[in-house]
Amino acid sequence: MNLKIFFYSITFLYTFCTFGQSVIEGDLIQLSRLTFDKSPIVKRNNLQIDNSEASFQIQRGTFDYQFSSGLSLSNRRANLFDVDPRNSILGNDDFIETRNTGFSLGVQRKFRTGLSANISVDYSQLSDNFPINSFNQNVGEFISDHTVTSTFSLTQPLLRGRGLKITTALEKSSSLQVESIQHNFELTTSFELLQMGIAYWQYLTAYKNLEIFKQNEERVSNVLRITQELVKADKKPAGDLIQIMADLANQERQTRVAEQNLYNARVNLSRAIGLDEKESQQIGIPTNEFPAITTSGFDESITATPFINLAKENRKDLKAFEKQLEALELRLDLASNNRKPQLDLTGFVSYGGMNMGNGVQKAFNSLSNTEGRNYTIGARLNLSFPFSNNLARGTFLQNKTAVTDQEIATNNLGRNIDLNVSIALNNLKNSVLILQKAEETLGYYQNVFDNEQVKFQNGLTTLLNLILFQERLTFAQLEYLQAQQLFASAIITIRHETGTLITMNENKLVLSSITKDIYYTTPNF
Repeated sequence: MNLKIFFYSITFLYTFCTFGQSVIEGDLIQLSRLTFDKSPIVKRNNLQIDNSEASFQIQRGTFDYQFSSGLSLSNRRANLFDVDPRNSILGNDDFIETRNTGFSLGVQRKFRTGLSANISVDYSQLSDNFPINSFNQNVGEFISDHTVTSTFSLTQPLLRGRGLKITTALEKSSSLQVESIQHNFELTTSFELLQMGIAYWQYLTAYKNLEIFKQNEERVSNVLRITQELVKADKKPAGDLIQIMADLANQERQTRVAEQNLYNARVNLSRAIGLDEKESQQIGIPTNEFPAITTSGFDESITATPFINLAKENRKDLKAFEKQLEALELRLDLASNNRKPQLDLTGFVSYGGMNMGNGVQKAFNSLSNTEGRNYTIGARLNLSFPFSNNLARGTFLQNKTAVTDQEIATNNLGRNIDLNVSIALNNLKNSVLILQKAEETLGYYQNVFDNEQVKFQNGLTTLLNLILFQERLTFAQLEYLQAQQLFASAIITIRHETGTLITMNENKLVLSSITKDIYYTTPNF
């Protein structure tokens, strides 16, 4: 019984290990979605968004409420000199012992208008072993003096740091940085999908190339069989067999090379997706065919202008550069304002009270008693300004240079977008012409080879001609596949260049936008 259980367990584990690995379907849509989940580049770019949002939160922290508190306890003993007249009052003690307890509470906040508010409450309890109080009354040892002070102040910058635009410059700049990185995330994600799409078409080409070489190998084998029959019938010399066998060996070599190219293409596809070596072996055969010209929506009369306008409207990197420029302009305004002197006007009001005696009630009565009550109203003007002010001047020049540099970069990006769209459109048009001619050539060579086979069987042509036309047919098939791959890559490239490859909403890919249209049709206007 135990042997049976052991045998079935081993069988189950073997079956699970052999067939348990899931096969990744070689479908464009499935591979596209897998790219968004697996690509390390996409993951790292997503982390940049999180980092920029954290920076924005840091800048918002400038306007947070700041709570402060403090508690102090002290006990101080000071020995008196012999000639100190207080010795006669202290009796046996020849020292002054002072006990001090204090705490403070405060809340402050800087508002986006530049105004700062501060409110605080300070309490102090002081007692000592000297029986005479400050009014020369004999009240006894360790009678507490309670002091409570509450203060409210408002500070308004008059020069540096004044104005809503200046005080919120870093906060708004960080917010624009978040938007910029979000736009860049969409573009870089589109680029990763572009790389995956190009790698897929290369994988499909390698797969079909292998089929062609296998078919070619089969054709040569068939010619060998026909020639062997003709040799037996004394219609062909036996020497022809050597030439065909040599050609067959060469075709078998090309088949092995095609198998290696297919392996490399599958690994490169997995690299573009973000899979590891083991996962790359799970990618199935490609299930999607190349796009056709008739269903692609291609129009020979289309010009570059509509595509360029579409790119200017949809390219997220251009929007990212524009947001970056706005953020730098805000920082430049702040740097310009920081060159001014620091001149702050502070208004404050203070209310407090004092009381004497031990007990909690005496402490609470400090503010309610008429005796000892006090208040203060005042204003203060603070001026601060370094003579050379090199820090502010240098920071301003750095920010000014950064703005100018970003303007150049933004204009240069727009210029390159125009050029790249023009190149992509030209490549698309040429790929269509190449594909049409390749298809036409393939049709001709297929007819020629079929006719040559019939002529060879009837003894009307030489073996050399048959081999020559067979090689031309194979070359035409490979050229046709290459033209199909070129056309497919041109479609996805012009979609990327015009910003119409993917659609995102709040940094989330709109899965419904990942359809076959993005791989099989040109952008719509």
